[in-house]
Amino acid sequence: MAGKTVVVTGAAGYVASWIVKLLLDRGYNIRGTVRNPDDESKVGHLRNLPGAAERLQLYRAELLREGDFDNVIDGADYVVHSASPVVFEAPDPIKEIVSPSVEGTLNVLRACAKSKTVKRVVHTSSTAAVFFSPRFFNRDPDEVVDESWWSDEKFCESAGLGLWYPLGKARAERIAYEFVRASRPHFDLVSVIVGTCLGASLNLNNENWSPNEIKRILVGEDWQSDPYPELRHTCSVDVEDAALAHVLTMENPSAEGRYMVCESSLSQAQFALILSKISPEYGTKADLKGMDEKTFMKPAVRFTSEKVQKLGLNFTPAEVFLKKTVEFLKQMGQLNSIEAIG
Repeated sequence: MAGKTVVVTGAAGYVASWIVKLLLDRGYNIRGTVRNPDDESKVGHLRNLPGAAERLQLYRAELLREGDFDNVIDGADYVVHSASPVVFEAPDPIKEIVSPSVEGTLNVLRACAKSKTVKRVVHTSSTAAVFFSPRFFNRDPDEVVDESWWSDEKFCESAGLGLWYPLGKARAERIAYEFVRASRPHFDLVSVIVGTCLGASLNLNNENWSPNEIKRILVGEDWQSDPYPELRHTCSVDVEDAALAHVLTMENPSAEGRYMVCESSLSQAQFALILSKISPEYGTKADLKGMDEKTFMKPAVRFTSEKVQKLGLNFTPAEVFLKKTVEFLKQMGQLNSIEAIG
């Protein structure tokens, strides 16, 4: 695939940065879209990647500005659409959370349709587009959740729990498939449903990344107050595996439809127990009263990622990517405020 051109939207993001790195390692030419290509605190890590000087170009693009992606995508072979606001609360959630996700996706797809050269679009989705529905919360504990499950938009809108991010992710993914079915463009569409991504960040200045949740557990912030505590880190995956899933679904001609990309189904209590073992110098400040292993080592959600494994993805075990996360947090000085044990 060396020499092919891939557009990665939202290229400076936590997962997208790893996607860019993997694609550069495989010899692709990359066009990355970011909000401000002149902000070195946001994009410097991309320009420092091996091969970036020769094969990475960064472009300014706004999700809601119609036509912003036309020139970037024209002539490209593949598009990985990873750009989406990671915002959970806003004064006007429809305008600030849902619309950017949906309209941004449509803007990218329209640009792909104009291009005539794009063969495949890989859409970054989330378990947030799967886990929020009456069906999910009323399921049998032994029922297996797979790619056929969707979050219910009416439930997200009416639950009164601020489920705007799941609404945006589910609506954007659905509309993407509807666009392809209705317009029958020259490209096909696959979507990668990632769980909570953990591991190191390529951008040392990234403040909006999943591993901060691990820090919360180590310092003992109250995770039990969540309206759906079983969803806190329900399904997690190494960020590098999540990135590789995007590349594998892009490259494999037989790939189609949705791909669940999760390695572990663990509650926050289970994460706390594992963290107390892999980082005994810190232990964990989470309240584990009554949390014996027999009770809390049961999977919070039974799910399957067999479909993506058939493409060649071998998952990194949770204990390994959690250890990588803690080591990175230490390297960044994020755990300096925690008093070591012993």
